[in-house]
Amino acid sequence: MPDPSDTAAVIDVVLRERAGRDTAQWDRMRSAFAPGAHVSLSWFTGTGAEFVDASKAMYEAGSRGFHTIGAPSVDIVGDRALAHAGTTVHARGTLAGVELDVASHGRLYQRLIRIDGTWRITDLTMLYYKDVVSPVNPAADVSALAGVEFPVDRPYRYLAALLGAAGYAIGPDLPGPDRPALVDRYLAAHHSWLHEPQG
Repeated sequence: MPDPSDTAAVIDVVLRERAGRDTAQWDRMRSAFAPGAHVSLSWFTGTGAEFVDASKAMYEAGSRGFHTIGAPSVDIVGDRALAHAGTTVHARGTLAGVELDVASHGRLYQRLIRIDGTWRITDLTMLYYKDVVSPVNPAADVSALAGVEFPVDRPYRYLAALLGAAGYAIGPDLPGPDRPALVDRYLAAHHSWLHEPQG
């Protein structure tokens, strides 16, 4: 059975990465990633270090999106760990002249490794389940939204539309409930990684 202190340390890293991103504490966010870590999100694919830099640039361009995250579930085998938690991305922007709040619900998955006694994220991937959208002004006429052309017709379509309008390229093939084979393949690889031989 994993040491409870390891479970607590893994959860701390998972929350530190998200808190660092949302509060513009870039060194704190950077410290959560292992060298060469991989990140795959709606608007970004690359290394952990590149993700921190891209997040900083997004923040400096005016984006003030944030995340709410549930209690992470953690599995540990040796010097490897898996964590995942229900996560909602909150974003505000304008589509078709209507100012909107978008809440994109999904699950954030991390793979972590222990390096010199410290847990670090080596892979971070979001599975997007659905978007919920509401006008900032409840009395706004939202009929114009019917004509919006979405960059991807996926469960994260409204988030993708806001990010696309801001100039970000949106990944069209992320795992989600409308692509169950992708979800199954990702989760199988995720759990297989945990049980690979460790040298």
